[in-house]
Amino acid sequence: MKHITVSILLLALAGCGGSSEGESVNSSVPDNSSGTVDSGSEFNPGGMPSNPSEVSFAKKNEINVDAFENYFTINLEKDSKVYISALLELGMKTLDKTRCRSSTVEESGFITVDSTGVACDHRVVLDLKAGQHSINFEYPRSNYGYFTIDTVANNQRTILTENGVGGLPSTPRKISFTENNEINRDLNNNYFAYEGKAGDKLFLNSYLQESIPVLMLTRCRSGAGENSSAIGFSINEGPYSCTENIEYELPEDGSYLFHVFYMAPSDVTYPVPGYFRADVQYAQ
Repeated sequence: MKHITVSILLLALAGCGGSSEGESVNSSVPDNSSGTVDSGSEFNPGGMPSNPSEVSFAKKNEINVDAFENYFTINLEKDSKVYISALLELGMKTLDKTRCRSSTVEESGFITVDSTGVACDHRVVLDLKAGQHSINFEYPRSNYGYFTIDTVANNQRTILTENGVGGLPSTPRKISFTENNEINRDLNNNYFAYEGKAGDKLFLNSYLQESIPVLMLTRCRSGAGENSSAIGFSINEGPYSCTENIEYELPEDGSYLFHVFYMAPSDVTYPVPGYFRADVQYAQ
């Protein structure tokens, strides 16, 4: 499978300085309004190859059993990092993912962009140039569900005030120290931010609806938290923790972007929801 400037399961650093809800980091917000679809159905259906549907940033984009109806387009006004997260009703067999990754055919992949395979998994983050791009989904075993999508241009994000729920890549939400922070099944909705000073120490503990098999954590560690089996917490484009809990001391003043997600079990994987609690020991 050929990759086109793809960064799978990695994050972009949040802009410096925290902000209140609605206030933009670096006085800019990502331009993703062009894909908004009028209210009505909960889902935005795909189209056919000759008449693809424009992706929606406001609705769930439908992944049909018939891949012939899973064609979408996205129009970017600027070079952007694009985040795609698929939620599948049947989960995904580890064997199917392995076979997909071992393919040498350029078009292979459960997610293809501009006719090139970019992902054999639930999620992908990739860098795309300004302009129109095609996106197609074809999962094996008649799988179906939906995907969400978000974009970040020029690494500019809006940090939202805390309320215990995660944000999107373009709008991460401040970590709450008084409420539980939700871990969503939609991996695009698990972005959090913290602004602090060098020496601040964060303690994050996850509480999940299902136990994570030791095998999943072992696979993650074998790839140093950076391969397709990565799970846990990631900070500022770093590797995932491969653990359910982390302690992290800020090396310098600034804003830090956190992403968290877990997959289980080991043979047929799907996102595991839950929440994490947070505490902070401020630098003296």
